[in-house]
Amino acid sequence: MPTPLFIAVGHHGTILDSIDGQTWDVIKKGREGETWRAVAFGNKRFVAVGSYGGNNIVGSSSDGEQWTVAEKDAKYVTYIRGLAFGKDFFLGLGGDPGSAGDSKPFTTTSADGVKWSDNESIGGKNILRRAAYGNGIFVAVGDRGRRAASEDGKKWTDAAEVKAIDTLVDVAFGPTGRDGIFAGVGLHGLRMSSTDGVKWTDRQVGEEGEHLNSIVWAGGAFVAVGAGVTFTSLDGVKWTRHKNDNAPLVVAYGVIAKKSVFVGANWKGKLMRSANGITWEQAHVAEEHIEAIAFGVV
Repeated sequence: MPTPLFIAVGHHGTILDSIDGQTWDVIKKGREGETWRAVAFGNKRFVAVGSYGGNNIVGSSSDGEQWTVAEKDAKYVTYIRGLAFGKDFFLGLGGDPGSAGDSKPFTTTSADGVKWSDNESIGGKNILRRAAYGNGIFVAVGDRGRRAASEDGKKWTDAAEVKAIDTLVDVAFGPTGRDGIFAGVGLHGLRMSSTDGVKWTDRQVGEEGEHLNSIVWAGGAFVAVGAGVTFTSLDGVKWTRHKNDNAPLVVAYGVIAKKSVFVGANWKGKLMRSANGITWEQAHVAEEHIEAIAFGVV
């Protein structure tokens, strides 16, 4: 019988799972210094990426409990920092995060999360960190305002004349309207939208300090969660502002027993749960900090 599942990953190789976002079990702990940085679900499996020393670590699980873990040489430079799923493959986004303005950004792909392609240089000076897939394209956002789109994860078209002030922290796709829309969020309540990942419109900002750290498509609306505020939108253009408390830094969304469940993580190891993305309650405290969360049905 299919089982809905949240997977949380983080420092010291920590992997936890939960069937409801309330009760969590530690599935795996790794070595000191081993950090999972991103996790995604697709092809009926969870895949996680991270780093240990000079290597990338990659992990894959079809049930959330048994994980196959391997290493991929990063040469202390080519670290995978972001992860998305689309077109039947996982897309890793990476570069040298310590080299500002010359991060040598690249992508790598995998069907199963264990065997990965050679790194594909995508040009540009700044790394892409988070991506979403929809309507046949990947759209990714990254450092110093970089925004780009790709059909295959290898050849990318960048948005022109971007500004560092318009750096988007996260992006999500929503199947709303005729063709669907991508919504991106960032610092000080920044919200922008795009149908193709290259041309971005409807720039809106909030109050100073209202940094939006995560956005998800929650069934029928975008939900963007930030410091003290949650914005919701049916179309990625018109937004409603809600004050929040104890909001997490990263958010995942799932449906459990026909009910919406938002799960998030905050420093240090705090796992939060919400029914609407606005009112949050602490559900669990992990021993290590959690970097990312994903939802899937296994």
